[in-house]
Amino acid sequence: MEKIIFDCDNTMGLRTKEIDDGLALYYLLGRPEILLVGVTTTFGNGTIDQVFSQTQKMVTDLGRQDIPVIKGAGKRGEGPTEAARFLAEKAAAFPGEITILATGPLGNLRGAAELDPNFYSNLKAISCMGGYLHPIKVGRRDVKELNLSADPEAAFDVLNAPCPVTLMNAQICLQAPFRWRDYWKLDFWSRKTRRIVRDWLVLHAVFCGIPNYYLWDLLPAVYVTHPGLFYDYQVVIQSSLNDLEDGTLLPEDSVGGQGVNMPVLINDLDRFMEVLLEAWRKISV
Repeated sequence: MEKIIFDCDNTMGLRTKEIDDGLALYYLLGRPEILLVGVTTTFGNGTIDQVFSQTQKMVTDLGRQDIPVIKGAGKRGEGPTEAARFLAEKAAAFPGEITILATGPLGNLRGAAELDPNFYSNLKAISCMGGYLHPIKVGRRDVKELNLSADPEAAFDVLNAPCPVTLMNAQICLQAPFRWRDYWKLDFWSRKTRRIVRDWLVLHAVFCGIPNYYLWDLLPAVYVTHPGLFYDYQVVIQSSLNDLEDGTLLPEDSVGGQGVNMPVLINDLDRFMEVLLEAWRKISV
């Protein structure tokens, strides 16, 4: 079993808020090879109170009260939180076994390293999403980077951590749209859950002028279980703290395979979607 801690800024179910963290949670719970050790929460898509309460509700609604949900960082540069302590303790208890899937600002991880200098070395790996090579548009709208830039000091620490780090940037995430044809395949979910997904598609059509949204946080989640679906690329991130203020990534080819793994291609998008649907189908929501 792959031991995972999901560090997220989930707001799925809140009106006009992002849904990809919630879809990633469903994915993790639908994969039989994953043992979800806990969910740590951070500000990002919403306030920490919104994220924490909504994630608690989702886990309860799924009947998985056995999975601890821990409240974490509520702002940039916040000191070690309960979530940071949880991360540090679990990594120390299972050295070399814990992978952290991080889909929001990275303050909880930095806090864990402040509590335990061996935290990163104790991890098996980190799989995260954030940053861009250059500014992007979603449809007709310019989109700011909102993960690494929300806590650049924490992002700098993680991108230089002494454990395997995989980073999905915005450019590769744009290879994974979720379209209406994908929505119609979700007939195994309740009308309420499908309405949340439908409303997010409608919102993108109205505000961005496109008939799809992007599966941002699902890419690092799928990488944990199916790394072969991606074309890996080892780089050294040269970004300074100033660069990370807006999430700018400055990669250079690594020497000897050292550095951060920043995949550049989804090898098989059809299979990627099949893998998601296989997991989601096992979740009754």
